[in-house]
Amino acid sequence: MLVDTHAHLWWDSYKGDLEEVLARARKAGVEKIICPGTSVTTSKQAIELAKKYPGMIYAAAGIHPEEVLDSKSQMLELSELIKENKKQITAVGEIGIDLNTEELREKLPEQRELFRAQCELAMNNNLPVIIHTRQSLRETFEVLDQLPKIPRGVFHCFSHDEEGVKEVLSRGFYISFGGNITWSKRVARLVEMIPRERLLLETDSPLLVPRDQKGVPIGGSERNEPANVRILAQIIAERRDVDLAELARQTTNNAEQLFGIS
Repeated sequence: MLVDTHAHLWWDSYKGDLEEVLARARKAGVEKIICPGTSVTTSKQAIELAKKYPGMIYAAAGIHPEEVLDSKSQMLELSELIKENKKQITAVGEIGIDLNTEELREKLPEQRELFRAQCELAMNNNLPVIIHTRQSLRETFEVLDQLPKIPRGVFHCFSHDEEGVKEVLSRGFYISFGGNITWSKRVARLVEMIPRERLLLETDSPLLVPRDQKGVPIGGSERNEPANVRILAQIIAERRDVDLAELARQTTNNAEQLFGIS
């Protein structure tokens, strides 16, 4: 069994064929999927999917750093949403800090406050966090290290350097990789550094589709989907020189422990 710990199945591109997408996931051995929101609206959609597909889809609720301009009005609503849907929500996410554009860099103070507030919300509800970082690892650590207690959680779709891996692990977090391991040899090498008990798998669907050496989508489509986590698991197993079944068992156990979905 495999777990895709990050797939945005509320995305419009799945509106017409989600049943088929989930059927392909099951055929590939993917039996559980964490579906994070990026706003209150998409978090609600993730919750509805978790209600419709119990035991397969599990929701995470959070406000993505790119939504920082609208965050003040959303925080109270997010808190109520989590309180009212504890059965479906397994994490607070996708949250974090993103400094990829000038507009986002100008909003760093607001991003810090939003990230801090959501980390505290997670801890108050005994939930892990799903952390997004883009050109912002130092700033992310600064917020985490100022909290009374560092939350448990995962740095998703990790793409930083070896020192970043060490810093993340030293704070007790899990690390997950997606299709970015097929886009970057540097990132692919990082999978060998992660202790077996701290490694998770994800697709970040519908984004970051796995590609071959020529840049062609391995699954044949530009839209990523949870079934492709098996492709990533095979690549990671080869890089770590372990059996696919063992990697699947360990990463599934890790996901079940972190998100409480066993």
